[in-house]
Amino acid sequence: MIGEVLTVKDLSCDFLTLEGIVYAVGGVNLSIRRGEIHGLVGESGCGKSVSSRALLGLLDKKHSRIRGHAWFDGRDLLTLDERELRAIRGRRISMIFQDPQNSLSPLERAGKQIEEAMANHFDLSRKELRRRAGALLERVGLHREAARQYPFELSGGMQQRVMIAQAISCAPELLIADEPTTAIDVTIQAQVLNLLKTLRRELSLSVLLITHNFAVVAETCDRVSVMYAGHIVETAPTRDLIQNAAHPYSKALIDCIPRGRAGAGTNPLPVIPGFPPRLYDPPAGCPFAPRCNRAGPACRVLPPNTDLGNGRYAACHYPIPADGVSPGRDHE
Repeated sequence: MIGEVLTVKDLSCDFLTLEGIVYAVGGVNLSIRRGEIHGLVGESGCGKSVSSRALLGLLDKKHSRIRGHAWFDGRDLLTLDERELRAIRGRRISMIFQDPQNSLSPLERAGKQIEEAMANHFDLSRKELRRRAGALLERVGLHREAARQYPFELSGGMQQRVMIAQAISCAPELLIADEPTTAIDVTIQAQVLNLLKTLRRELSLSVLLITHNFAVVAETCDRVSVMYAGHIVETAPTRDLIQNAAHPYSKALIDCIPRGRAGAGTNPLPVIPGFPPRLYDPPAGCPFAPRCNRAGPACRVLPPNTDLGNGRYAACHYPIPADGVSPGRDHE
């Protein structure tokens, strides 16, 4: 589509395990616009990372089954063979993983790892690779001398910056950042997020930012999609969703955000009752219905993704109206 760098349609992913088939992702629809930072937010285990890895062919093909479509530059990523995907991974779509300690090789210097990312796609001399690696380290806020250091000699925040330098080394069109601030402290988190926003602007990047933290979304993202039990339940401009969530799960997540207020230390934080469904035995209808105070008879059927107008979509039979009135369970 015009204006979209990636369009995902009906993405599903199942895993074969000892307990049976795990239906990890079920019919995800997602679009990333050119030049935007799009947040994908939800609880751990809801399918965020699985979805991103499925798009890039990074799942174990022997034990997973992927269906659907993912259109990138007129090509369906889910139909490409490994050779075709390798030409896109790192070059046109890059990924930053959440734990740099496990993603960077401890046996190679930081600069060498950035050089290898470029050497996979460009025919450059060793001297030019070193020059570009040094320039990339400076672009992400590190000194060129960091190229000579091993990952264990760098702090967590510096390691994350090396991974970002590696990810942007081939000037990709889409950057997938999977929980890029999870393993670093709050002060460095803000620096990394500001760096992503700066790179988006300077390099005309599109970014899919995967996180469980709504504060990160509010600070960084233009639009956001909320995921629950393998399904996208709501997509909206970030400010609109935070101020007036339409899906009960989105609203419940936002209500659980700690807020600095008088007496906050004496009152328990709100919680979402119940537990997410077990994905090897998913419910037939809306997966959030057993935990939802708005559930009604229609929720026995999986809700469609409904256009609410103004760029907002929600998969809910009883979305929360703009006035926020919640009639409870007696809808019909």
